[in-house]
Amino acid sequence: MAGVRLEWLMSGVGEMLPEHLSSEDIAASLDDTRQIDSMDDASDGRAIDPDEPMTIGSETGRRGLPKDASAQLDVTAGMGGGGLTIISPGVPGRSGMTFAAEHVRDYWRLPPEVLAGMGLRPHDIIVMPAQGDSMLPTLNEGDFVFIDTRHRLPSPDGLYAITDEFGGMIIKRLEIAGTEDDDIRIRVISDNAARHEPKSRLLSEMQIIGRVVRRFGVII
Repeated sequence: MAGVRLEWLMSGVGEMLPEHLSSEDIAASLDDTRQIDSMDDASDGRAIDPDEPMTIGSETGRRGLPKDASAQLDVTAGMGGGGLTIISPGVPGRSGMTFAAEHVRDYWRLPPEVLAGMGLRPHDIIVMPAQGDSMLPTLNEGDFVFIDTRHRLPSPDGLYAITDEFGGMIIKRLEIAGTEDDDIRIRVISDNAARHEPKSRLLSEMQIIGRVVRRFGVII
């Protein structure tokens, strides 16, 4: 591995490096490997400039992100009062969703088998950290939630990212309660019912960002 003698790697016996290789050769080889690994392709097929900022913007479009990556937004998905609004007009993302360029913080690469199991592509997903206690014990503060942005209706019932009354981002459990004057009545539920009472809103009054399909967090 990286020019190290197999006998030394397995048993520690003998010299670590073959006679024709020096430690400087190994370091140069590793530098070359890192440089090659960093030359990912962007979603438009061009090589990514490592100094290029990552954006999914109203003016820039999708830039600086590998084509097999899902964007992590630099915004907290509030499970109470909500986070920063991330919807902006302009160059559309998938399913008409757009995000301001300055809110893309990083990216995640999910294994292909995980994406295939959900029937999703990397661009279908956004990733955000969660805060608050209203969705305990389902979600804990600091969990990362993976949101399928193709879902704009609360069907099936489940966890969804929505905008709140103040334009922030919140995670709630949504259930269809019935119809009302050619509209749909939605129950907005907090799993921590002891501290947060359910609410009722019309679908026309809501903006659904997407359905929460996975989470990444600490097991308590």
